[in-house]
Amino acid sequence: MRRFQVADVGDVGASIVLPSDAAHHLVRVLRGKAGQTIELFDGDGHTALATVNDIDDGVVTVVINEIRTTPTTRSVTLVLAVIKGPAMDAAVRMATEAGVARILPVLSSRSVAKGDRTERWARIATSAAQQSGRGDTPTIAAPTTLTQALLLVDGATLYIAVPGSTEPVSGTNDAAVFVGPEGGWTPAEVSQVLAAGAHPISLGPWVLRADTAAAIAVAQALQ
Repeated sequence: MRRFQVADVGDVGASIVLPSDAAHHLVRVLRGKAGQTIELFDGDGHTALATVNDIDDGVVTVVINEIRTTPTTRSVTLVLAVIKGPAMDAAVRMATEAGVARILPVLSSRSVAKGDRTERWARIATSAAQQSGRGDTPTIAAPTTLTQALLLVDGATLYIAVPGSTEPVSGTNDAAVFVGPEGGWTPAEVSQVLAAGAHPISLGPWVLRADTAAAIAVAQALQ
C-alpha cells in the first residue's frame, strides 16, 4: 500500500488535501486513481487509512477511513559521529528503519566529513519512515560537539560502542547510544562519555562499518 506523510491525519470521516509533492507522486508517478486506498502518517506516531476521493488538476482529496496510533516503545537516541557522505546517508536510513527516535550528529576528532547536511538527512529519514511503515519520523539535530550531545541526552541511559567490550545493551529506560566514526572514537572521547555514566557495549565480534554499527546499536537498544 502506498504511504504518504501529511501534517495531520485528521479524524475518521474527515476530508483532507494531500501535500503537493505527495499528490504529484501519486498522480504522475504512481498513476493513482479515485477510489484507491492509501496510508497516511503524520510523523508523530499516527497513521490513517484513506480513500482517494477526488483528483482535480493535480489536487488530490482523500477521506479518512481509519486512524491508528503507533504503540509507545523505549525511545532511543543515536549519537553518531559524522561520517563520509554516502555512509552517513546510509546510517540515517538504516537507523530510521531500526526505530531510532532521534539522531544527534557529532563532529568528532576523527570525523572527516564537514558541513551541515541536516535537511538532506531529514529527507532521508522521512523517506525511510515512509517505506518502512513507521508512523513517526525521527528528529535530526544539526551537527554538534560531543560535550553538547551529552547535555542533550541527560536523563537517558547511556551506552557507547567500544571494541573489546562484551556487554550487551540492557534495561528499559530511554537510551542514548554513542557510535563513533571511521577509526572509532579517540581514547579521550571514550573517557568523556564513560565519565558521564555510559556503559561500554559490544555490537558483536566483528569489525563493522560505522553505518552498519549505527543500525545494530539502535536495534539492540530497542530489544
